[in-house]
Amino acid sequence: MSENRYDLMILGSGPAGMTAALFGQRLGLKVIVFGDIPGGSTYMIHHLANFPGFMEETSGTQFGTMTFQQAQSEGAFFTMTRLKRLSHEEDTFVGVDDDGHQHVASCAIVATGRVPKRLAVANVNIPGVHFCSICDGPLYRGKNAILAVVGNDNTAGQHAVTLARVAEKVLLISRSDRLAMDAAHKKLIEKQKNIELLLNTEVTDYKGTDAINGLKVTAKTGKDGELAIDGIFLAIGWRPNTKMLDLQVEKTSEGYLKADQRLMTSFPGLFTAGDVRETDMWQVLTACADGARAAKYAAEFIEKIQIF
Repeated sequence: MSENRYDLMILGSGPAGMTAALFGQRLGLKVIVFGDIPGGSTYMIHHLANFPGFMEETSGTQFGTMTFQQAQSEGAFFTMTRLKRLSHEEDTFVGVDDDGHQHVASCAIVATGRVPKRLAVANVNIPGVHFCSICDGPLYRGKNAILAVVGNDNTAGQHAVTLARVAEKVLLISRSDRLAMDAAHKKLIEKQKNIELLLNTEVTDYKGTDAINGLKVTAKTGKDGELAIDGIFLAIGWRPNTKMLDLQVEKTSEGYLKADQRLMTSFPGLFTAGDVRETDMWQVLTACADGARAAKYAAEFIEKIQIF
């Protein structure tokens, strides 16, 4: 077996990918993992409060680091690069990473997660637009900043509470007439005196040239207005990260990978796990469960093709 040939190729170093790597190695497979951030998007989680067994406050970054070390100690090889393209040639999966290196494997698991959506405005990439309050919130500490959060789910609630600790004022903007987050997040928001709710309000444009300094908004009452801000944090949804797949795979209308009960996609030997697949629950816990199951069924698939 050449150095770049593996039994199992895993795309993604988040909870699903790292759990798949851990279980794959323990099942006797030679595993390679692509991804440049141990834990994937878990670094956005301030406190992993709903994962069984974590009684003390554990951040997403800590969880990602520990899971990475555990999978690595079992022998999984982490390239610390992302996969640029995954194709299939002569009964073998072929992956090319961002450095141009080619790796091949008998089986593959797509665990590349989701990426945050941006607002559909003209100057969409203006500086001052953020997606992670834990990472970028400290940039505004001590500046008497007014920060906006757009969204109404748990992620938006987490952003608002985190930013309330560093900003003079936080504007939580939602185009809906109610918050869709759980009761725990609503209570945290109610406790913060410097969080202002702007419901039935939609952001239609950013203001500013070199950096964002305001928002154009429209309320459902029909009134247009402008808000002065120093930064904005978006929590308006996600889209599946599948752009590296050079394969014909069945997807949902939103682009999520469809899979059977064994987590295999419509492409034989290609499995999927975590947030990138069609699911009704996007949680660290369910992503880990997906990773374990995908590795188990990938091992069974490899065993069958080796027999025949």
